[in-house]
This record gives sequence, structure tokens and C-alpha cells, in this order.
Amino acid sequence: MMIDERPVPDAGLRRVVRANVMTVVFEVVVPMALFYGLRAVGVSQWWALMAGVLVAAPYVVWTVVRDRRVDLLALVAVSVMVLSVVLGLLSDDPRALAIREGWTAALGGLFGAWMLVTVFIGRPAQLTLGRAIAEIKRGAEGAAAWADRWNTDARFRRGLRIDTAAWGAVLLANAIVHIVLVYTLPIDLISLVTTVAWFAAMAGLIAWHVWYIRRENLEA
Repeated sequence: MMIDERPVPDAGLRRVVRANVMTVVFEVVVPMALFYGLRAVGVSQWWALMAGVLVAAPYVVWTVVRDRRVDLLALVAVSVMVLSVVLGLLSDDPRALAIREGWTAALGGLFGAWMLVTVFIGRPAQLTLGRAIAEIKRGAEGAAAWADRWNTDARFRRGLRIDTAAWGAVLLANAIVHIVLVYTLPIDLISLVTTVAWFAAMAGLIAWHVWYIRRENLEA
């Protein structure tokens, strides 16, 4: 009996999704759970926040060692860790440690602003991002065929611009709201409120994105 060893088309995509889920768990969910767990037993805000930083650090380091490279997500995570530790050493004010929440949001906002710029200058960011996803799902030839639609299909161009604009606008707006919350909320509420707000925004955006790309036949 011969075994078909051809790669499963969605195997690469599943690996990407799984890696992102693990990132959210170890860099968002676990630190937040640890913070509120420690606060519940009377640990100070400063140490509870620092514990969240320290517990996430091994996962970030492990991903860099495993992949033998520092990608964009790892770079953001490392920058947040370094900023948190430096601020923690320079100040015993818990809100100084909470600034890392605003730093992460600011980076997301900058990415959103860049996406908005690409809608009007050059080619929209979703063309580049979509091609990367298409290559995982379809291989190099399939990705090239998908991206080539930009040159021949006006509806495809319009759809990618709208999708890119939506992502850019939501990321930028979420960053602004996030930073305002970090500097106005009581410290014990920052992690919970900002995380819930972020998940809500991303869930709504992703749901709309999936519906829209299917309706406009933009799937990579």
C-alpha cells in the first residue's frame, strides 16, 4: 500500500493559527490570570504586574530559540518585556509597569496607521498579507495566481482596499482607546478591561473580515 505524502493544504495554516493561539495564551491570558490571582491573595500591584512579565518571558525566549529567528511578533513581545523590566527597575510605581499595555497598543496603532496609508499609496497591505497566507495554503504558484488578480480584477482591488481600510481603522481606534484606558482606569482594572476590549474589537473585526472576503471572493 502506498502512502500519499503530499502536504495537507491547510496544515501550514493550522500551524499558524495554533502558534497565534499559544501566543495569546502565554502572553495575554496567563499573565492576566496570574495578576488577578496574586492580587486576590494580597500581593501588591507592582509585584503582581511584574510576575505577569516574568511568566511570559520564557515562552517568548523559547519561540525565538525554536524558530531561530526574531519575527515581528517576537520582536514586539521582546520589546514589551524589556520595557517592562526597565520601567520596573526605575520606578516602584505600579502604573509605570502598566505602561507596557499602552506600548503594545501603540505598536498596533502604528501598524493600523500604516495599513491606512497603503490604501491610498501603492498597494494595500492586505495584498501582501493575503499572499503570505495564500502561499501557506496553496503554495508559491497558487499565491502568485491569487495576487495576480490585482492586475486584472477591479472588484478584487476595491475589495482589498476596503478590507485593508477596515483593519487599519479598527487597529488605530483600538490603540487610541487602549492608551486612554491605561492612563485613566484604576490599576487593578487595566488588564481586565483592556484585554476584554481588545478581544471584543478583534472578534468583531475578524467576523466581518471573514464575511466580507467570502462575499467579495477575496479568499487567499
